[in-house]
Amino acid sequence: MSDALLLERFLKRDAPTTTTTTMRSKRKRRLGGLCAFFVSSSSPKRRRCLFLLVLASFVVVVSLEDFFRDTASYLQRFLITDPGKDPYERNANSRGDVCEDRGFHYDGLSFVDPHKAQFSVDFDEYERYKNAFQNGLCHHQFKTKFDDMRVTNAKPLVYADDDPTAGFGSRVLRICSAFFASVHFGRPFAYAKVGRWTYSKCASRGNDCYFQKITSAQTEYETPEGVYRGEGALVKEEVRDEELIWTRGSLDGFQKEYKAGVEWMRDLKTALNGFEMPSGRGGCWVVSQFLYYILHPNEKLDRVLRLEKKRMGWETGEGREPVAAIHVRHGDRAQRGHQGSNLQIEQFLERLRKIDPKCKKVLLMTEDGKVIDDAIKNFGKKYHFYYTTIQPRHNDDINRLLKEGKLDPENEIHNALVNLYLAADADYFLGHLSSTWGRVVLLLSYGKYGCFQKMDLMESSWKSRWGFSLCSTEEWEKEAYKFPCRN
Repeated sequence: MSDALLLERFLKRDAPTTTTTTMRSKRKRRLGGLCAFFVSSSSPKRRRCLFLLVLASFVVVVSLEDFFRDTASYLQRFLITDPGKDPYERNANSRGDVCEDRGFHYDGLSFVDPHKAQFSVDFDEYERYKNAFQNGLCHHQFKTKFDDMRVTNAKPLVYADDDPTAGFGSRVLRICSAFFASVHFGRPFAYAKVGRWTYSKCASRGNDCYFQKITSAQTEYETPEGVYRGEGALVKEEVRDEELIWTRGSLDGFQKEYKAGVEWMRDLKTALNGFEMPSGRGGCWVVSQFLYYILHPNEKLDRVLRLEKKRMGWETGEGREPVAAIHVRHGDRAQRGHQGSNLQIEQFLERLRKIDPKCKKVLLMTEDGKVIDDAIKNFGKKYHFYYTTIQPRHNDDINRLLKEGKLDPENEIHNALVNLYLAADADYFLGHLSSTWGRVVLLLSYGKYGCFQKMDLMESSWKSRWGFSLCSTEEWEKEAYKFPCRN
């Protein structure tokens, strides 16, 4: 083929055809007509069309903003995979060698926020008797070279109350009741070798999945499937050659027959290696110490906590701004019409302004994703909201979703526990006590720092027919009044 012919074909290929030229011309005319239509504002119809176009564009932009915010938040979880160096051993206020027998013990619950600690009443003195109580529990639970074998020769009290209808808050407060009974009866406290906890997926299906070792006592007991109420009988202290199995029925006996152990308080000195109860502290403080002992995260959970703190930008320095923990409980509570389940974020923020009008940082705890969307959309310019993104939120019955396999139990409890540890370090708490969750937050913070957070309970009461071990309504009112945080 000649060079002239090749050149001719090349020119024909790049030259616009009549059809292409015509289509381009039509597009230009349409675009020009559209521009002229909107530029000319003499017609009301045209002005309405322009308004609707601008409104539709705004809606699209807002929708994309929510989408990109959520996407960026979840992407951040994949981008931030290293929580950094463990900061706890460098913290002078950490628990140190208290209960070193359990192995790993430097963790996010041990870590003391220096900003929060300064609002406690003489925190250094408080740490001394808190650590004395924790050492007493450790001595009760583990064989040590100082052990007189009084406890470790006895068969353990085994926790087998895996009522699948109980939430996390109710569960851990029941555990505290059982633990207190074990101390009184001179028995080490242990979890069943295999439990039936809905939120667990490791081999033991119990607290060992997420928390540090609490005892050296051994048991072969496995909790049967289903709700296991048992007879509720508590054996006498001198009967020590058989394991005592603590069931849901045992809780009833503990409350009715033993008045939640009120009379056992005077025996704590003997039971806990000579521990002297500090002045003014009562049943709520004792429960808070049992909570503090059992809820130390294991290494896997602690890594999740540190990673989430880094992702959120959670601050812990002395000069940090105050943070309010707000619990908005919807989900299954709203479906059953429970009191407080219809409260919305603006009602909590209104109460927060009364507690501290300068507080602009909020840890938002909720299972309802719409609450977070509403908070950011309507109040995001005035407040900075911390919230977890360990897994998507479902405003529904969590136990049912777990049974149906729609939720991962490990992610669900990791999400809850990260919120718990952060809320315990917050300066303020706002929430309705139709949920036991709020009581656990307040008690854990009290046990850790020795003072009750400033709080607004949204017209709810501490009182409940379920009972909270030694922390009766009367005790709570007395201790909350006597030991408030001083911020």
